[in-house]
Amino acid sequence: MDLQFRHLRQLCVVSETGSLNKAATVLGLPQPALSRQIRRLEELFGGTLFERDQHGTRPTPLGNTVLEHAGSILRSFDDFGERVRDYRMVRRRTLRIGGAACGVFYEPLLSSLRRLPSEEHVQIVTPHSTRELMDLLREGEIDIALRDHQSVEGPPASGEGPIAHVSWAESPVLLAVAADRPPAVAERLTMADLACEDWISCTGPDACDEGLRRLCAAYGFAPRITHDIVVSGPRCQVIRHQGCVALTQAYRPLQPGVVRRPVVDLDMRVHHLVAYRKESWIAARVPQLISLLSAAHRELARGEAP
Repeated sequence: MDLQFRHLRQLCVVSETGSLNKAATVLGLPQPALSRQIRRLEELFGGTLFERDQHGTRPTPLGNTVLEHAGSILRSFDDFGERVRDYRMVRRRTLRIGGAACGVFYEPLLSSLRRLPSEEHVQIVTPHSTRELMDLLREGEIDIALRDHQSVEGPPASGEGPIAHVSWAESPVLLAVAADRPPAVAERLTMADLACEDWISCTGPDACDEGLRRLCAAYGFAPRITHDIVVSGPRCQVIRHQGCVALTQAYRPLQPGVVRRPVVDLDMRVHHLVAYRKESWIAARVPQLISLLSAAHRELARGEAP
């Protein structure tokens, strides 16, 4: 027979009530079944645990030793269970949102969430890559993900399997260049004009180098990638001081000395997506969140318009 938590509780209840009959009632067991259980436990511990007489049931010295340890174990286990329940309660009251470390749309997102009737706290999680972001979503570590999909072919499919994607806005991909460089003042800029430039790509597991090479290959040249910098890294400083160029989103903030320029034959868009688990509790709120995010994006676009 293996000792289990329920056996320790049974011993404690017998001691607290001072009676096998009363203990059986508290435990919801027939008295003969509880008596057999106590005898098996006495065999396991190698001695009598309780003395029984007309006055009731009292622990023996061995019983007192077992009960002392049993009480300590049960208190620790109950405390652990309470902590787990508290954690689950906090998790139920927390909306965990994942997104890029330099997400452009955190401000619209947080503004939209304030307008979304909810009692949940908001927790922002910023993984290092889209791949890590989606892994967290699949594993249930976040409830919803704000991600971007850069493509010339349109947004990805709405989602098969447990994850759904909803596109709520799109924006053009532009060129970031130092304000004193020729591409910054060219009347008309094409991809061919950039064939001899030094390029910045992104490091990380999302294979940005390969994506940039495929893009430029379609225009007949191989980009000279001289710097690999995470999007949240010192890209503007390198552009300004090293004279490099990089692709950027229309709404991503730039530092003084760096400007955005459209490339006339670069028909690439950034599709802004909300990803969520279809069976998640947040799924019912996604349509309203999408509506609020779209409205925030339109307002942002009006503010960016010349």
